[in-house]
Amino acid sequence: MRSRRAEGGEAAGAAAAAFTSVNETPDKKAAEWEVRPCGMLVQKRDSDADASGAAPVPTVRLKVKYGVASHEIYISSQATFGELKKLLSSKTGLHPLDMKLVYKDKERDSSAFLDIAGVKDKSKVLLLEDPTAQAKRLLEMRKTKKMEKAAKSISDISLEVDRLASKVSALDAILSKGGKVMENDVANLIELLMNELIKLDSIIAEDDAKLQRRLQIKRVQKYVETLDMIKIKNAKAQQPNHQPQHQVQTQNQQQMHQNGNLQQQQHPIHTQYQQQLQEKKVVVTTNWETFDSLFMPSTSAAAATAVTSIATPAPHPRFDWELF
Repeated sequence: MRSRRAEGGEAAGAAAAAFTSVNETPDKKAAEWEVRPCGMLVQKRDSDADASGAAPVPTVRLKVKYGVASHEIYISSQATFGELKKLLSSKTGLHPLDMKLVYKDKERDSSAFLDIAGVKDKSKVLLLEDPTAQAKRLLEMRKTKKMEKAAKSISDISLEVDRLASKVSALDAILSKGGKVMENDVANLIELLMNELIKLDSIIAEDDAKLQRRLQIKRVQKYVETLDMIKIKNAKAQQPNHQPQHQVQTQNQQQMHQNGNLQQQQHPIHTQYQQQLQEKKVVVTTNWETFDSLFMPSTSAAAATAVTSIATPAPHPRFDWELF
């Protein structure tokens, strides 16, 4: 009986030991499994073991011919032709975009891989300049510089407009409080804003710079309109001070007009008086000529009578002649 109990105790102890050994390392067992993206539960791989077991990427030596010069380049066989262009740029001084790589009489794209194209160790590659790509790149660079210059000019004008806008706001605040502003200040601000508007019109911009230029033009036009309103309000505020002088000028003009009418009315009377005096003189002359004609009844008397008849419409005097 004792031996059976002892055997049973040993068996239970062994089972308990086995059970505890399983429960002591649950994390280690769980760490050896992982769930794949497809949902399958697989044993987890050891990345260090994979790295040590993977074959290294081979490095190839290429002979690149550029003109009369030849360059040796060491590069990974799994690299692209674009990466090869970058390595050649430091040795030849050419821009990667201005290069053409020819392998086995065929131009290779920058995104193509060396190993897929069949490039092996000690392979020969021909390097050529691409004038079309170079011209295109230069045009792009020039366009980029123009855009940067336009953006900088618009930014400078925007800062200047902000500075002038603060002065416009100050003038508007003074006028709204019942104060008065100098007309010269308003005119100077309008002139400065118009100069900035001319600068904006001379800028050639595209895309975002063009949009910014349009916004700044609208801002300047708005501030110019505000200054015009300030100018009108300021003139209305100063109008009562100038009204008495205007009335005095109006009265003077009325008096001058009345005096002119009086002179025009008096002028006919003076003219009539002068005509009467002339008629009297003519009558006297006629009498004088008539007196002479008493002693000389020749052709002079007829001439005198003709002159008197032409000079005055008065009737001819009738004389009684006495016969001796």
